[in-house]
Amino acid sequence: MEMLGSSLLRTTTPLLRSSSSSLFPGDRPSDLLFSHASFPSRHRIGLARRVVRSPVAAVVLTERCVRTEAEEKPVWFKVRAAVTVRRTKQEDLKESIANQLDAFLDKMGKNVVMELVSTEINPKTRKPKTSNREALRGWFEKKNTKAERVVYTAEFAVDSSFGEPGAITVLNRHQSEFFLESIVVEGFACGPVHFACNSWVQPTSVHPNKRVFFGNKPYLPSQTPAGLRELRQQEMKELRGDGNGERKLTDRIYDYDTYNDLGSPDRGIEFARPTLGGEKMPFPRRLRTGRAPTATDSHAESRVEDPLPVYVPRDERFEEGKQEMLKAGARKAVLHNLVPLLVASLSPESHDFKAFHELDNLFKQGLRLKRSLQDQLFHKIPFVSKIEESSEGLLRYDTPDIITKDKFAWLRDDEFARQTLAGINPVNIERLQVFPPVSRLSPSVYGPPESAIREEHITSHLNGMSVQQAMEENKLFMLDFHDVYLPFLDRINAQDGRKAYGTRTIFFLTELGTLKPIAIELSLPPVRPGDARTKRVLTPPTDATGNWLWQLAKAHVCSNDAGVHQLVNHWLRTHASVEPFILAAHRQLSAMHPIFKLLKPHMRYTLEVNALARQILINGGGVIESGFTPGPVCMEISAAAGMAVEDKTQPHGLRLVIEDYPYATDGLLLWSAIQSWVETYVAAYYSDAEAVQSDSELQCWYSEAVNVGHADKRHAPWWPRLSSPAELSSVLTTLIWLSSAQHAALNFGQYPLGGYIPNRPPMMRRLVPMEGDPEYEHFRADPAKFFLSALPSLTQATTFMTVIDTLSTHSVDEEYLGERPDPYTWTGDGEMVEAFHEFAAEVRRAETEIARRNADPARRNRCGAGVLPYELMAPSSGPGITCRGVPNSVSI
Repeated sequence: MEMLGSSLLRTTTPLLRSSSSSLFPGDRPSDLLFSHASFPSRHRIGLARRVVRSPVAAVVLTERCVRTEAEEKPVWFKVRAAVTVRRTKQEDLKESIANQLDAFLDKMGKNVVMELVSTEINPKTRKPKTSNREALRGWFEKKNTKAERVVYTAEFAVDSSFGEPGAITVLNRHQSEFFLESIVVEGFACGPVHFACNSWVQPTSVHPNKRVFFGNKPYLPSQTPAGLRELRQQEMKELRGDGNGERKLTDRIYDYDTYNDLGSPDRGIEFARPTLGGEKMPFPRRLRTGRAPTATDSHAESRVEDPLPVYVPRDERFEEGKQEMLKAGARKAVLHNLVPLLVASLSPESHDFKAFHELDNLFKQGLRLKRSLQDQLFHKIPFVSKIEESSEGLLRYDTPDIITKDKFAWLRDDEFARQTLAGINPVNIERLQVFPPVSRLSPSVYGPPESAIREEHITSHLNGMSVQQAMEENKLFMLDFHDVYLPFLDRINAQDGRKAYGTRTIFFLTELGTLKPIAIELSLPPVRPGDARTKRVLTPPTDATGNWLWQLAKAHVCSNDAGVHQLVNHWLRTHASVEPFILAAHRQLSAMHPIFKLLKPHMRYTLEVNALARQILINGGGVIESGFTPGPVCMEISAAAGMAVEDKTQPHGLRLVIEDYPYATDGLLLWSAIQSWVETYVAAYYSDAEAVQSDSELQCWYSEAVNVGHADKRHAPWWPRLSSPAELSSVLTTLIWLSSAQHAALNFGQYPLGGYIPNRPPMMRRLVPMEGDPEYEHFRADPAKFFLSALPSLTQATTFMTVIDTLSTHSVDEEYLGERPDPYTWTGDGEMVEAFHEFAAEVRRAETEIARRNADPARRNRCGAGVLPYELMAPSSGPGITCRGVPNSVSI
C-alpha cells in the first residue's frame, strides 16, 4: 500500500465519501495505511503483497480499514471460482449415458449451485455473510471433454463488506454424483482462496442438503471465525450420524462397532465365529455398517460377501488407480488358483510337492497341463480363453526375491537368523534376560513354567562364555512364541492337516554382528491340566538325520512367526489399532483443524482396506484361516495377544544392542524425521499445555479413540496422556509411524520373502517325528519328501502365494512418506508448507543413507554374497512388487 501511495488514496476517497473533511483522523492521509506494528511479523509482507495484486481488492481492503463516522454504501465486485472435477478414466456405458443426461439437464437448469460463505457475521441477521448463488458454468459445453480433470467456472458478486471467504456450499442438482477435487476463488484482497475438496458430491435425490467445504486456512476451535462456527459443528454432526440404521454406500457416516461380522452362523455352527471386542475377547473397534443381525445369532451381524461392496464412507473408497491394481490381481488370481485346482483334481498324485524342483518350476516353467486338456478346458472358459499362454500351456509365478540371489539361502542358519532382524517380521526378537526362559501361563493349567532348554544344550555354541556371562554381555537373544500358541494347540492339532508347537529359539550374537540359532524348543500342551508338558529341544546338527530334523524345527519356528506376524504385529497392531483413531478424527476433528490436516494423508484407504479384510481375509473360512496353521482360531490368537503390554518395538529412545539391525536402524531414520516434523507442526499451534488441554476437538478426538475405539483397554495404564505439546507430539508421531513405516516394514516383503514357501511356511501339516513314531521311518527313508509333505499342499501354497502377491503390490496412485498430492495448498499456513518440504527433504536424505548402508560390506545383515539388501524402509517405490516403499497410510 505504501508503494501505491497517494494515487491509491485519490482512487479510494471518492468511493468512500464525497466530503473528506472528517474522513481521516488528524486529517492525515497516511493514517489510512496499515501500521506495521498492527500485525504479526509473519503476515506483514503478505499483506502488502495482497494489496498490490488488485486495484479492486485494494479499494475493498482500504475501505475496511478506515474508521468512518457513518455507514457507507458497500461496493460490489465479482470474484471467480475455478472448480476442478475429476472424471472417471474408464466410463462404462451406464456412466456415459448418465453423464450425458446430466449435461443436458444442466443446460435446462438442473445444475450445480454454489455459494460463498464469509468468515464474518452479518451484524443485522447474525448469520454468516454469503454471496449470491451461482450455477457452475461449462458442464454442457465440456460434456465430451476427454481429460481426466475438467475445470468449470462460477462468478460470484460480493460487496466490499463481505470479508474473506471461509467456506463454499455445493448443491448437486444433477442425477449422478461427481468427484469434486478442488476450488480456487480469486478476486479477494487476501489473494486466491483454496478449497481442497477431494470428495464425492451426491445429487439432491440422495443427499438433499448442501455440502460444505472449508478453505485451507487452519483454525483451532477457539479461533474459528464467527461466520464458520455453526458450519463447523454442523459438518461434524453430520459425519457422526445418529448410530441408527443400515449405512448406504453413498453415506458419509463414521461410527463404531465390534468385530461381530466375521462368521456366518446361518450356514452352520462350523461357520460361526466369536465376536471380537468386549470383555471376553478385547479388540479395537471397527467401522459400523448397521447391517441386520443373522437369523440364528442376534449378536452376529449378517455379512456381505465378495464381490458385493462393503460399506465404507463414500470418500474412503479406493480411487481408480487402486481399483485397477486390485482388478489386475484378481485376474491373475483366477489362473493362479484355477490351474492348481485342475492339476490337483485331475492328478491326485500332484496334491503334494514331491521334490524341490516342482517348487522351482512354479517360477521357471509354471504349472504344466497336457496340451489337449488345456485346450478343452480353457477354450470353454470365456475369461481364460482371452489370456495368451505360451505354446506349452504354462503358468509362471513371479520369482520371489529370497531365491534370486541365492537359491539355497533359506537353508542356512545364518539366513534363518538374519530374517529376525531384516525379514518380514523383525519385531519379535528380544534380548534373553532370564535363563532358562519362563512361561507366564498358569502352571495349574499348563504345567511347570520353566523351559526345557538347559545350559548344556548351548554352552558349546557360546565361544567359551558361560550362559550368565553371555547374557550380561548382551550376546543371547530369543524368539518366544511359546505362550502365544500353547493355549490353542489342542484345538489346532485336532484339525486335519494342521500341526503346530509353541516354540522358543535361542540365538547367539557373533563377533561379526550376525546371529546364529543355537537351540530350538518345541512344546506341546500337557495331556491333563497340571501335567508336565511335552518339551523337546533341538540344537544345530552334527549328522544328516539331525540336519533334516533341524530343518523341520526351523520350519515350525517360521510357521509360528508367520502367524504372529500376520495376526498380531501386522493386522492387530497396525490395521486394527489405527482404525479407531481414524474414525474419531472424522467424528471429532473438523476439516479445518490443523491436526486433521496433519493426519489426513495417513488415513487414506485404511477403512476400505480393513473392510475388505473382514470380507475375504480374516473372516471365517477366509484366506487367513485357510492359509495359516491356526485355522479357525486365528482371530482368537489375535485377540488374545491384544494390547496387554506396551509395544516395545517402537524405536524411539532406543539404544540398539544389535548394531547391525536393519529394521531398527532404518526405522530410527524415519522415526526421527517424522518426530521432528510433528514437533515443528504442533509447536506452531500449541504454545503451552493450556493450549492443548483447552482444545475441545482435540481432547474429544483422543478421548473417543481410547474410550470408545479401544474400549476394552481404556483403563490400561500405558495409554499416554494428552495434556502438553510434547505428549501430543508423541501420540501423533506414533500414529503416523504405525500407519506408514511400521506397516510398510511388515507388509511389502510378504511375497518377496514369503513367496518361496520353504523359506517361510505359513502352515505346517506334520509334527517333527521322533524315533518310535510310525512316521519316523518314512522320514528317514526320504527326508526331503517328508519335509515337503509337512509344508502346505500345492493348492494351499499357490492360493497363499496369490494373496500375498496382491498384498505386496504398490498401486500406481500410491502416496509415499514425504509426499502429498497438493504439496503447496493442503494448508493455508505458509510456514507449515515450508516445514513439510523440509520434512520431505529429510525423508529423501534417509533414503540416501539406507542405500549407503546396503552397500556397506561391514553390515553383514544387509550386504554380502547372496544377502538381500534391506529396503523395506526405503521411502520411495515404483508400482508393483518392489520390496521397498513406505506409503503414508495403511493402504493395502
